[in-house]
Amino acid sequence: MSDDLIKKEDLFNVIKHGNSWFNGRIKEELKKIIAEKHSAFYLSHSFRWDSDDEYYYIYDNECYLFIFEGKIEVRCDRENVFSSHQTIEYAIKNISDIEIAYERFKSMTMEADEDD
Repeated sequence: MSDDLIKKEDLFNVIKHGNSWFNGRIKEELKKIIAEKHSAFYLSHSFRWDSDDEYYYIYDNECYLFIFEGKIEVRCDRENVFSSHQTIEYAIKNISDIEIAYERFKSMTMEADEDD
C-alpha cells in the first residue's frame, strides 16, 4: 500500500500497534457513537477492562461486546433467544464496521425470550 493511500495517523498506528484499528482507537470511536445517541439504553453501556488489561468489553443482559486489536466480537450467552450462544466477529476497517457491530450487540441484548 502506498503512503498516499493511507493517512499518516493510520500508518503510524500500523507501525506502533501492527494495526490501524487498535483497542484504544476502536474504544474512542465506539464511545463517540454511543454518546451521539440520547436514550438511556445507549448511556447504560460503560467500558471495562478484562482482568489482564488486554481488551475492553461491554456487558449487558448476558451479552458481551469485546474490543480486540482490529476487531470487535459480540457474544450472546442467553438461553431461549434467537441469538443464543452466538459469537460474531467483525473486522474493523472503518467507522461503519464499529456501528454495525454495536447495533448487533444492542439487538442481542434486547431480544425477547422465544417462549414468550
